[in-house]
Amino acid sequence: MLEIISNSELESLNANVAFITKDTGRRIAFYEYGDPSGKPIFFCHGTGSHVHAMLLHNSAKRLGYRIIVLDRPGIGLSDFDPKRKLLDGASDIAELADHLHIDRFGLMGISGGNPTLLACAYKLPERLTFVVDLAGAAPLYTDPAALKQLGTMDRIFAKLGAHLPLGLFQIPFSLLGFQQKIMKSPKAFANMMRSSMCKADMELFDIPEMQYIFMRDFQELFRQGARGAALDAQLIYLPWEFDIRQIRIRVDIHQGSEDRWVPSYFSQYLAKTLPDAALTIIPSQGHFYHMAYAEETLKMINR
Repeated sequence: MLEIISNSELESLNANVAFITKDTGRRIAFYEYGDPSGKPIFFCHGTGSHVHAMLLHNSAKRLGYRIIVLDRPGIGLSDFDPKRKLLDGASDIAELADHLHIDRFGLMGISGGNPTLLACAYKLPERLTFVVDLAGAAPLYTDPAALKQLGTMDRIFAKLGAHLPLGLFQIPFSLLGFQQKIMKSPKAFANMMRSSMCKADMELFDIPEMQYIFMRDFQELFRQGARGAALDAQLIYLPWEFDIRQIRIRVDIHQGSEDRWVPSYFSQYLAKTLPDAALTIIPSQGHFYHMAYAEETLKMINR
């Protein structure tokens, strides 16, 4: 069942932000959706912000899941960390879980959130009840065969991010932030990304509420400027600092067959490389199926 939240509901959910402060003084902003007393799921947002996780809210409320999503450093209201490494994402989630008195929890992530998801699977397996990867990135962005699978814009950013220092990479990356500031029309902003969309994703982004969600997601991504957004992307493109072959917990991978943002080539690689993984291909669907069809996505857990 397609389920899109209204613009007013999005803004209401967006106002309910909370914070934890690390020993270093860095603040992490986090949000909760769904059933406050439900089974906890920490959600690793994609390249964007917490906003697209709001699409899980109503289905999670009905199905008894508590969705907790934190913005990574320099995104939304979370403080930037110039020394950030991929494994720090696992430490941030563990610290937030301790703060919320949650011992064990499920983990779900999409797209650019996959390095954080797999870092948690690598570092925190004893705390995880399940791990669900929704068309997630893989450590393949320096692989020429993998790059050929990407849309034109994604391929350009991947090449730049893997070879430029952060100070230079954030210049082209900041163009996305500039565009979201000057494009006040949600439809115009969504159309800017159509080269990376398959037919199924284009149909979703013909829905005005989806256009608004996407625009607001990028506004939160660039809320503090391009620095945090660029580092978040660059850490995906550079070699990862842990070996996914050492992950010992099961990872369930779900992938739309027509996805052009993170093509099935990446999920197939993960399914072959992770020691314990199961891959489900969803026919005729793209990258945003997992969020727009939230009930079906949540029902995939432990299937």
